[in-house]
Amino acid sequence: MKPASGCKLFGAYQALGGVRDSVVLFHSVVGCNFGSMALHVAQDMRDIRQTCTVISDSDVVFSGEASLERAVRSALELFQPAALFVISGCVSEMIGDDIPAVLASIPHEVPLLHVEAAGFRGDASAGLEAGWLALLSLMEPPVPRSDTCPIINLIGLGMDDPHGDDDIEALQSLIAPQATLGTVFSRCTLNEVRRAPSADLNLVLRGRGLALAKAMEARFGIPWEELDYPYGATGADDLWGRLERRFSLDYHQSRVELDRQIAAGAGRAYRYVQALYGMPAALLATGPRADGLKRFLEQELGMEVVCFAHREALFDQKDFYHELRRSEAALLFGSSFEQEVADELEIPLIRMDYPVFDEVYLTSHPHLGGIGMLHLLEDIFRGIISGRTLKGALYQ
Repeated sequence: MKPASGCKLFGAYQALGGVRDSVVLFHSVVGCNFGSMALHVAQDMRDIRQTCTVISDSDVVFSGEASLERAVRSALELFQPAALFVISGCVSEMIGDDIPAVLASIPHEVPLLHVEAAGFRGDASAGLEAGWLALLSLMEPPVPRSDTCPIINLIGLGMDDPHGDDDIEALQSLIAPQATLGTVFSRCTLNEVRRAPSADLNLVLRGRGLALAKAMEARFGIPWEELDYPYGATGADDLWGRLERRFSLDYHQSRVELDRQIAAGAGRAYRYVQALYGMPAALLATGPRADGLKRFLEQELGMEVVCFAHREALFDQKDFYHELRRSEAALLFGSSFEQEVADELEIPLIRMDYPVFDEVYLTSHPHLGGIGMLHLLEDIFRGIISGRTLKGALYQ
């Protein structure tokens, strides 16, 4: 068996590690710390704000609470964070450490939050939900605003989702100047978390962050809407349409400019774009990315997605690989974990889903908006052209 989704601890880390002036302390074994660190160093190697109690055999026998207390005190002294998030893993939960009691016993001037994230109690999706929901306790009541420009929060991006920061900038450009982004969860500061209830709308990437969105609606009255990852012109139009209906905005000129930008760029490779029509492709990704990219590939590029799955819905990733081997897919969209099966089938892999740990980008490379669509096309063309083995469907 090969699980398709990581454990709960990794999801909680994706949610909380993105509060950029905070520190994450794993109350777990060293493997949890190393594994989570290894998956995000390709993002920004200067920004590693995590540490670990490194639970030992003696902790298992005699309790790890003393080790946790020492680790919390050391983390507060060394990092001086705006907040400290303690994420507990499998071992600390199995031995029954009373983590809230330990945190309550330590004098502190910054928030100390505990999130239970034992892998035997859930997968990465459950960890994301638990991590985001824990931030609700840090939020402050909304303050009156004099401006009328709608503020939009975004829930659903993990701290090391591929192209996340660049896509956020592209998203801000798409909705400006009629609206502005407020708090982008897992890509924000503690103050931005506190101010999140002042927004007019929570946009939720479909299936990720619903617990927090519903809790914010119940406590602060903020409405929410779900949308797929807004790839391409259809994704942008879906986003604009929601804002137009809710806030009576007008993105007509933005649509015109987006179409012009895409036509000017993609027209330079018109023959290559034509070659994508009818090409069979496989797609394995988390829900909002999978649905948004499938819509883009089929509706805008004319490709045929013949093998498709939501990563979090798979019990065993080998089921998808078995279906992929039986398909005529000539191109695979997924994460770095799919490189092995792509090599086996001798087809290109386009990395667009978490985790991506074997590519490094030093310049802006969004996948959203007009420029983002062109970058995505470049990634597809580069993958096809650099393939070492001729796969029939690529050249028919």
